[in-house]
Amino acid sequence: MSSDLRNTLRGSPVVVAPGKIFIMGEYAVLEGAPAVVAAVGRFAIGQFVPGYEPDSNFVAEAVRATLLGIGDRSAALPAGSVMVDSTAFSADGRKLGIGSSAAVTAASVAAVLELAGLPVASNRDLCFSLAETAHRQAQGGLGSGADVAAAVHGGLLQYRRPPGGYPITERLKRPAGLHVVVFAEDQSASTPDLVRGVRAFAERAPTAYASAMRPLREQAELFVEAFAAGNVPELLATARAFSTAMGELGAQSGVPIVTSRFEIAANLAINLGGAAKPSGAGGGDIGVGLFGDEQTAATFASRVAQLGLRVIDAPLESKGVHRRQPSANL
Repeated sequence: MSSDLRNTLRGSPVVVAPGKIFIMGEYAVLEGAPAVVAAVGRFAIGQFVPGYEPDSNFVAEAVRATLLGIGDRSAALPAGSVMVDSTAFSADGRKLGIGSSAAVTAASVAAVLELAGLPVASNRDLCFSLAETAHRQAQGGLGSGADVAAAVHGGLLQYRRPPGGYPITERLKRPAGLHVVVFAEDQSASTPDLVRGVRAFAERAPTAYASAMRPLREQAELFVEAFAAGNVPELLATARAFSTAMGELGAQSGVPIVTSRFEIAANLAINLGGAAKPSGAGGGDIGVGLFGDEQTAATFASRVAQLGLRVIDAPLESKGVHRRQPSANL
């Protein structure tokens, strides 16, 4: 979708939603433990277009859920759907694992809300509720919703989903001196497939699964405490322990959570005094390196590139999904 089209369709507001990286809590968040997620400066751009047909299941579910959620207001809207540009989430023809589906879903919900006269800026909780429901539906009931929370609220978040309860988000402040490097292999991984693989392990070996999950939950809790306290050495130590536990979960479940090159990257980070781990479900899709100073982070980025890993330009983003004014920057 061209920028000219986005800026000249009268009555159809343009919205943008950021991507995300998981910093901590993968898999454990599905068991009620906290996750730490961050919005990143890659954006899905959406605009409601009368007569348009949705081009993905995420858009279709988002529009459907929003029209139901706004009740009588939907009667005044024209038939159509949301056109979404998500090209910022790909590089060299490969989709990057930085939350494109969540950003697309959030942008789709926000575009309908804005058109219906419900500004997303003052209806952010409604936007999250609708987008989280639509995203889970599009993924067959899988997922924690943490990526949707990052897309809707922006910034750095602690996210927790109590069993049987409504998700809880809390804004966090990045500790002084903490530097993040985002990297990936040149391959895509399916988050739903990886999560289904771990779920199958839980069903066939519940005792082994519980044992594998225990350190993940424990380290996630410790990481959040250290993060909130600004204790960088402690949060790096817990991130290293969490990375090891992710590898153990993958080994026991037979799911490729930590690939061989990601394992090398994790060891490199340890040697440099930092930590590195998969960001998200794993499979080589995306990873994060955490370091206590900028120079060490730069050294890590240079060395993982030599390993054949791609360093991703994904700066942390403070804004969640929002309406973009014509001729304005994101």
